[in-house]
Amino acid sequence: MPEPNRLLRAARERLPSSSVPGERASRADVADGVAHWLWETTRTRYPFDAHYVAKLERGVVRWPSAAYRAALRHVLSASDDAALGFTPPVEFRRAGRTVVVQRMAVRRRHRQGGHRDRTGPHADLSPEPARDCCCPGRFGPGGRADSVPLAGRFSCAAADVDLVYPGRAGLGRRIRPIRSSLAFGQRLRCTLDRRGPAGLHLRRLKEAPSGTAETRRAFRAGAELAGIVATMAWDEAAHGAAQRYFKLAAQLAHVAGDDALAAVALASLARQCFDLDRPADGLEVVQLAQYATRRTASPRLRAVLATREAWAHAQLGDAPAFRRTVRLAEDYFSEGLRDGDAATPSVRSLDEAELMGVIGARYRDLSRHDVRHAAEAQDYIGRAIALRDPDRVRNRVFDLVGLARAHLITREPERAAELIGMAMPDAAPWTSGRVGVKLRDFHREAGTFATVPAVRDIREVVAAKLAV
Repeated sequence: MPEPNRLLRAARERLPSSSVPGERASRADVADGVAHWLWETTRTRYPFDAHYVAKLERGVVRWPSAAYRAALRHVLSASDDAALGFTPPVEFRRAGRTVVVQRMAVRRRHRQGGHRDRTGPHADLSPEPARDCCCPGRFGPGGRADSVPLAGRFSCAAADVDLVYPGRAGLGRRIRPIRSSLAFGQRLRCTLDRRGPAGLHLRRLKEAPSGTAETRRAFRAGAELAGIVATMAWDEAAHGAAQRYFKLAAQLAHVAGDDALAAVALASLARQCFDLDRPADGLEVVQLAQYATRRTASPRLRAVLATREAWAHAQLGDAPAFRRTVRLAEDYFSEGLRDGDAATPSVRSLDEAELMGVIGARYRDLSRHDVRHAAEAQDYIGRAIALRDPDRVRNRVFDLVGLARAHLITREPERAAELIGMAMPDAAPWTSGRVGVKLRDFHREAGTFATVPAVRDIREVVAAKLAV
C-alpha cells in the first residue's frame, strides 16, 4: 500500500471551499482551481479532476507532472513541492555516473527480483547488439506471454523521458547531452546504411559547423531516421531498442529546434507504453509532450496528443476523462491542418479515418471496464473502415481486427469471425509484427466462443498462420 500524502491533504483542508461557504475545500474544489489556473496560464485543457486529487492524497502518485505541481502550489499557496509532500527523484551513483530514478520505480524493480533496467533514463543510447533486435516479443511459443519480464528491460515513465527538455519541464536535468555530430553518427551507424541517403545525412551532420541551419536540418533528419528505426523495432516487439530510439528521436528533434517532432516521438513512446499495458507511464509521457508544446502546438498536433491521452484514460477505465479528452481531440481536428503540419508526417497523416479508428479502438479498451462502451467502439471503427483510403491496407486490417474484438465483447461471435475472415488475406505480410499481436489477442479472446463453428474455424486459420 502506498503511503498517504498527509501534507497534501492538510494543505487542501486549510483552504476554504469555493463552492460551500464556511467549509473546507473539497477535492473537486482543488481540481477546479487547478484546471482553471492551467487554462489561464497555458491555454490548454488538462484532465485534472477530483479523482486525480484522490490519487495524489492516497500517495498513488508521488511526483506529478511539472504543470500539475506548479498549479497545485499556486492553488494551495505552497512555497515548494516539499510543502505538498511531493517526493522528487532519488539520485544515486552507479559505476561512476549519476542515475535519476523514481522511488516507486526502485521499489517496483526490487519487488520484481532486482532486475537491472538497461533501458532506464541514463542507459546507453547506442544500438543493442544484433541479437537484441531479435529478442522475444510479447508472445512466446503457444501464444503465452513472454517469459522474460518486460519490466526488467523496459521503462517508459516520464522520469525517464522528460529529460529531453532539460530545465523546461523541471523533471530532472542530468541526461548526457548530445554535443557533437560524431556522437550521433556513432549511435546510428550500426543500424543505418551509410552508403544510401541515411549515410549522406550522417556525413553532412559530421561535416557541418555546430549551431548552423545546416546542422539543425541534419539533426532533424537524424530524428526522423531514429523514429523510423524505433518504429521498426517496436513493430517487431524489440521494446528495449524501440524505447531507446524513440528517446533519441525526441532528443535530436529538440536539438534541431523542432518541438513538434519531439512531441510526436514522445507520443510514439507513450503508445508503446499502452501496448505494454502501462497506461500510467504513458499518460505521464503524453502530458510531458503536451506541456512542452503548450504554446507552439498546432491544432492537429494537439489532436494527436489528445488521442494518446484518451488512450491512457481508456486503459485506466476513467470514462469521464476519456470522453472529455476525445471531445478535445475532435475539436482540435476540426480546426484543420496548418502550414507547419506538412513537415511532421505523423501529424499530417491523422485524417478523419485514422481519428475514427483510434477513438473506436480506445472505446473498445474502455469497454473492458464497462461493456456499454462496446457499441460506441463499433460505431467509430465502422466509420473508419468506410472512410479509409484503400491504399492503407495495414490500417484497414487493424480496423477489421479491432471491430471483430468489439463484437466479441457484445457477444456477436459470428460477426467477429466474419470480420477476421475479411482481414486475414491482407494481414499475411505483417503477422510477425503488431498485426500478429492483435490477431493473437483476438484468438485468445475468442476462446470463450470456441464451440461456435464459425469461431472455431477462424481460430484454426489464425492459429495456423501465427503458429499459436
